[in-house]
Amino acid sequence: MTQNLDIIKQGNPILTARVYIKQILDQLLIDYQTTQDEREKLSNWEENKSFSILGIIEVLTDEIRGYSFQIVADKKLTNSQDMINQLNTLKIFDIPELTQWYFLSDGDYPKIKRYIENLNYLRLLIIEYLSNIETIELQTCT
Repeated sequence: MTQNLDIIKQGNPILTARVYIKQILDQLLIDYQTTQDEREKLSNWEENKSFSILGIIEVLTDEIRGYSFQIVADKKLTNSQDMINQLNTLKIFDIPELTQWYFLSDGDYPKIKRYIENLNYLRLLIIEYLSNIETIELQTCT
């Protein structure tokens, strides 16, 4: 927590946002590893289903992590509006199969559910970052 406050005191909002996105991304990678037992259980559950919750999670993870890595690597983001549009189409809880599973599986899969929530949080952070990056850069240049 103190580390976050020190970063904020530095006064560079772009750096602060990148560091925070990296922290969330790093935590997601750790969280994903801790879901191994639940992923195996979910894999057995979805054997007879016409959809794959794990498949949906993998696609969302790849997309969102890809954008995160671009931001963290400090790449020049020339297509930020396209990225925002794409991230807006990845509304996790607008996917009917995932939403139904999430709310109907009661207390099962708490680690995977927390992972999905944090993944969605990261998606929203990236949208916020990309939406404000040009304004922030202009303010820091003046």
